[in-house]
Amino acid sequence: MFKRTTILCLLCCSALLSACASNPNSFWHTSTEQLIDNHYYQKAIVKITANIPIDQKLLLKVKKLAKKQRRKQTQKINLLVKQQKWGQARDTFKQLKSKQPNPTYFTKLNLLIDNAQFEEERLINTQRTLLEAELLDIQFTQQDLSGRIRNNKTNWFSQSDDLISQKQQLAEKLLHLSTQALVVKDYKNAQKAYVKAIEFDRQLSTGEITQAINKGLSQQNNKAINERQNSLIKQLYFAISTHNFDYIIEIQGILSNEPFHGSAVEKVLRKAKSTRLQHAIRLDDIASKQYRKGNISFAVTQWQQALSLTPTEIRIQEKLIRAQKVQRKLEKLTATEESFIP
Repeated sequence: MFKRTTILCLLCCSALLSACASNPNSFWHTSTEQLIDNHYYQKAIVKITANIPIDQKLLLKVKKLAKKQRRKQTQKINLLVKQQKWGQARDTFKQLKSKQPNPTYFTKLNLLIDNAQFEEERLINTQRTLLEAELLDIQFTQQDLSGRIRNNKTNWFSQSDDLISQKQQLAEKLLHLSTQALVVKDYKNAQKAYVKAIEFDRQLSTGEITQAINKGLSQQNNKAINERQNSLIKQLYFAISTHNFDYIIEIQGILSNEPFHGSAVEKVLRKAKSTRLQHAIRLDDIASKQYRKGNISFAVTQWQQALSLTPTEIRIQEKLIRAQKVQRKLEKLTATEESFIP
């Protein structure tokens, strides 16, 4: 009996010790140095500020270490969010929050994880629901086929009512997903879900949602066009500065057409046209001098290059045509002379 009582006492003591170890207040029995080493900065600060006079130097040190650790763990959480490792991100967040002072700071970080996870779930739910809608369409087609095969015979196992009910539920779900997509400006998925929703149930059609989707898609397209336009403008200015005339002609041709427009486009196009004209004039001057010296082939090449820069310049066209005629005559004379050589 005594032995049994002793064992029970030992078990009770063990349980009490375990409870003390797991008790949050047990940190009072842990040294400040140990708390700092284990990154329990909040508890370390409580211990330091409980001692009068407060060790301001140590307190400042702990606060700096806490800030450094917070930055490090925040970066880790951001990386886990990018990798969509939601469980690891939340575990890291909980540990960080429990060890750091000022836990209210972490509200934004927690919201980041929640929003990112919800966004992935939304995309998956949208994709799945759209596939369910496609499957339902096939089931309706199969039902129609079955009816035509049976030729108006009674089908005691018809699933018509069940399919209609599924159709209504999917329509409402798709409309909800469309609204969620609008909130995050995912206009493509908003449009897909909305179109399918009103296809299943015309009564769900509302002008406001349609206008919001169309406006969003328009804004998205305009943003893409503006980004492309700005990129082309930069490329054209660079081509002008380096006198890369092949590239100038290529980019100028793109920017001269829709959907690109505006004062910035007109300005760079004028500069490109002016640069091409100036270089064409220089080539024309070189060609004229070489032509007078009898270097006909070289002059022809220069005028051809000048004309590629200014295709509508009639004066250069006339000079080139005249020089090409002379060149052909010289080639014939050369060929005739070579034929008489024994």
